[in-house]
Amino acid sequence: MWLVGLVAWVSLGSPFGSGVAFAQGSDVAPASPPPAAGGPVGLQGDDPEALADRAVTVWLDTQSIPLADVGTLDAETVCMRLPDLLAAPPPPSGTTVELEDRVERPADADDRRRYTYAARTPAGTLEVVEVLLQDVAAASDDAAPGVRDPGAAGAADAAAGAWRVERVGFQAPTTPGRPWLQGRVAAWTFLALTGAVLALLVRPSPLRRALAEGRRNVREHRRVVVGTMLAFAAVVVAGYVAGAGLPDACDEAIAILLTDTLEAVGAVDALASGDVARTAVVIFYQNFVVVTLTLLFGSALLFGVPAYLLAGASFFAQAAAFGALGLGGGVGGLLAFALLAALELSAYFLVVAGGGMLLATLAREGLPALGAGYRKLFSTLPWAALLLLIGAWYEAILLVAAGP
Repeated sequence: MWLVGLVAWVSLGSPFGSGVAFAQGSDVAPASPPPAAGGPVGLQGDDPEALADRAVTVWLDTQSIPLADVGTLDAETVCMRLPDLLAAPPPPSGTTVELEDRVERPADADDRRRYTYAARTPAGTLEVVEVLLQDVAAASDDAAPGVRDPGAAGAADAAAGAWRVERVGFQAPTTPGRPWLQGRVAAWTFLALTGAVLALLVRPSPLRRALAEGRRNVREHRRVVVGTMLAFAAVVVAGYVAGAGLPDACDEAIAILLTDTLEAVGAVDALASGDVARTAVVIFYQNFVVVTLTLLFGSALLFGVPAYLLAGASFFAQAAAFGALGLGGGVGGLLAFALLAALELSAYFLVVAGGGMLLATLAREGLPALGAGYRKLFSTLPWAALLLLIGAWYEAILLVAAGP
């Protein structure tokens, strides 16, 4: 998962959704003027309960605008708004919240306060609204690159209030991180799988026959495969250049998006454990099962074309994140990272090329060759799995070694 490497590199650091929110006039008036960003994130106060109520009131006063209207804004404006929109996505118009039903819940740290409220959407659905507050002084002391903080004027913020609104929104399910991948059973299973693959590679086996078949199909369709590799390399370069041209205001938004994504898949918890096997199994699951098998291979089954479109958009966006945040680490570090990218991107591009082989076979031999075309697509999976298995261990060692 080369984005794991990106965030680790920067720290050594979804689509927009259905709309973008700005404070609009409505029947609900905030208790005091909202912050400059136009939403509840950043509001401060000495009384955490009163501040939470105020944050909900301001949150109810935000409205969504169509995504099409985002095109009228410049990139810097969108990037400046995005972190707050991620922390306080606007509710459906007409949502009501019972402020008197406020309940304080356990928070994940002593310097945070968490409150929940009963809410009802316009459709009549009952929801829970959650407000997360951060101690201003602690946020100022602990701020790190790529992590939201109250700003450079920490002393002025502390004087304005002891608490700051960090997040407001409907409560999300509390099952992130794929906890079943974080245990010792998954790590030992992955170790056993790696050992089995090594044993099958050193002697005649079904795995070696499958790899040989994939190699034959690549040779047969070398122009499709090489063309696919070169085309996606160009997409990655174009994405990097486009990202490098984004304004500096986009850095924080991109870092927050990446960090939230990695937290959702469990990569952050795995890295924090310092366990190489645990980190490797999380990386392999995300790279092979989710990205390769589900997204790329699944879309390639539809005669190849959707895989090219999906992969093109995805790799352009990921390369743009690299371009915006930049790369560092010296020559040795860049070479190590380049090897990782070569392993993982080659696996992804190969499966997409498998969709191209399927399409080329149908174009040349017609529908009777559909079965042969699918066998060629399937033959790319063993190579992709092997490359990503090596990449998962390599990336896990790199990241754990570079950790604190």
